[in-house]
Amino acid sequence: MKIDSVEVFEAMAVLIKIVLVHGFKIIEQKVNDYHFHELYFRLEGKYFKEIDSITIDKITRQKKNIFM
Repeated sequence: MKIDSVEVFEAMAVLIKIVLVHGFKIIEQKVNDYHFHELYFRLEGKYFKEIDSITIDKITRQKKNIFM
């Protein structure tokens, strides 16, 4: 998965695939910083109970609706 020739790191790609399977849609995606490969995704969807138990190495949940 790439955005403007910047590769999405594997852990983030896995998280995105999980929520897309549960009906989420990518509303916006962009590169915030090309030097550090900082990517931004905005997704929209309905809550599903499994989202509370998602654990992926190198991904932390900052708030109920923010993963980093």
